[in-house]
Amino acid sequence: MLKTITEMPRSLVATIVGLFVTHALVAGLTGLTDDEAYYRLWSLAPALSYYDHPPMVAWMMAVGRWLAGDTPLGVRLAAVLTSLLGPLLLWRTAALLFDREISERSVWFALAMPLLTVGSIVMTPDTPSVLFWGLAAWALAELHVSRNANWWLAIGLFAGLGLLSKYTNLFVGAGIVVWLIALPANWPWLRRWQLWAGGILACVLTIPVVLWNVQHEWASFAKQFGRVGHGTGLTFRYLPEFVGAYLGLASPVIAITSLWGLGALAHAAARRDQTAMMVVGGILPLLGYFGVHALSDRVQPNWAAPLYPSLAVCAGFALASLDHRASRSLTRIALAIGFASSALLFVHAVRPLFGQLDLKDPTAQMRGWRELAAQVERLRLATGARWIATSSYSTTGQLAFALKSGPPVIQLTERMRYAHLPAPDKTMLRSPALYIELERRGRPDMLRERFGSVIPLGQVVRRDGAIIVATFTVYRVADPLAQTLR
Repeated sequence: MLKTITEMPRSLVATIVGLFVTHALVAGLTGLTDDEAYYRLWSLAPALSYYDHPPMVAWMMAVGRWLAGDTPLGVRLAAVLTSLLGPLLLWRTAALLFDREISERSVWFALAMPLLTVGSIVMTPDTPSVLFWGLAAWALAELHVSRNANWWLAIGLFAGLGLLSKYTNLFVGAGIVVWLIALPANWPWLRRWQLWAGGILACVLTIPVVLWNVQHEWASFAKQFGRVGHGTGLTFRYLPEFVGAYLGLASPVIAITSLWGLGALAHAAARRDQTAMMVVGGILPLLGYFGVHALSDRVQPNWAAPLYPSLAVCAGFALASLDHRASRSLTRIALAIGFASSALLFVHAVRPLFGQLDLKDPTAQMRGWRELAAQVERLRLATGARWIATSSYSTTGQLAFALKSGPPVIQLTERMRYAHLPAPDKTMLRSPALYIELERRGRPDMLRERFGSVIPLGQVVRRDGAIIVATFTVYRVADPLAQTLR
């Protein structure tokens, strides 16, 4: 990697370092998102796997918190560090497959993509998913150029670690199979033991996830793979939403240019070009799945994150067909729009650009929890409650982080989410509790089924300065009637 750095233009290296520092500052200055606060609970007790996703995000968070403390920066440290490693991997991969000009342009485009910018700050399963997808692509490029079969072992390693990150990374294997089977020139690899050893290694690395599912009635597999075919029926309402999200989160000019490049590479792949088939085979299986999924249900924008670096390469490839002046002008326009969009995201995350916030604004999740927690703690002490009860993972995670040195915060419902944590003390559960939840999620009917005493205490609000972000309803509950946690 040191050689890769020396080959890169100084302006690009300086930009990568500058963005790394910016990402670290924003990561440390902003509150956690709801998902991050939830995944932090995973990292408190690293396990074989978890209900929603494989375990890599929790393992990385645990290391980050050990290195930088139980702080927003500690929780996000791995995401910030990938903003240094990711561009180096992309540079090397594109340089192996094409040339330095396309490689440089690809890295610039990736740096300007708003979704990858967010992924360099916010720590979710997408962070390790994108990282190990990129490492597997790099190892495959090294194999393609060097013809050294030992690279299959590295490919298997990174593919397996990707499967410990997110189930989406199953499509890494799908892309490799497409590249192998579609081109007769690659068939000799099927006779090399390293290929099969790499595949076995990838499978062995998934054992923790399989074991967890065996121990928990296949709960995670049922949750994630159960989505397939369970949408609202055939509809076209989600497809424009999926395309629009890509146009915005990749930046419009980069997005359109990448689709142009993908089309050109697909045409070359149809003529059995190995390099083109490698890139296209790594994109189309997952992209095709999302296209089908969007015909019945919403595709969350972050799901496509592993494809963004490869699509940045497609954009770089597309501009290589233009003359130097046109290519340079279009690159400048694309980068200006992309970096401006990312800069606005940075500023808005630290301080809202608009006078009002609502829960549809993703950055609203990151604001006002410390002050809300202080209100909740005062109410708890005033009412004699010993613990905090909730009924959503987002409120649970955020209050647990804000009150980490205070009373236990326990979600009454969806207990499979917390199978990795020690069971709450039964004596404590029989003591009075303070139930708090978003007003629209408040469940007094559920409380009355579980507690003999349910006393409404009114509402509290979460603020960002003078701006009200969200309203919560509060109850004092006591005298459990039946199984409190379900």
